[in-house]
Amino acid sequence: MRCHPDCGLRGSELTQPPGASLPIVRLRSEPYSFAFYSGLDKPARLVVRDPVTWQAIWNQIYLRQSPVPPLPQIDFSRDMILVAALGSRGTGGFSILLGEASEAANDGVAVIVNSSSPGSNCVVTEAFTQPVDIARLPLHHGAVSFVDRSHVSNCG
Repeated sequence: MRCHPDCGLRGSELTQPPGASLPIVRLRSEPYSFAFYSGLDKPARLVVRDPVTWQAIWNQIYLRQSPVPPLPQIDFSRDMILVAALGSRGTGGFSILLGEASEAANDGVAVIVNSSSPGSNCVVTEAFTQPVDIARLPLHHGAVSFVDRSHVSNCG
């Protein structure tokens, strides 16, 4: 999967989104990645503004599962979808979450992406994982900047 042409990656030089807060609704309410096993093997930050792309990404997320769950319906005249994928990892214990969102210049959006990796004392599953998170927010036509924050979990 490639990033939508309108999105941009930003480094960790920013710690907070720059403008007015925007309502962002993750597709999973619990504080965990939307899915830990997905078909998104490469790190990605994706912006979805149409139903055809949304269906293709949904199918890619569920590439290794059958049957594919029903596609959540999104009104793309009002909303857009953001997808953050961590890429393939050699063990469990990794997570990615879409966080706060805010307005940016030229009808753009800045979004915090929080990723977590297990510390050396953590007990993790010995299975490949591909964490991914998905969120909906109001439609903006400008660029989307993803501000990445990384954290190592210390398991004691």
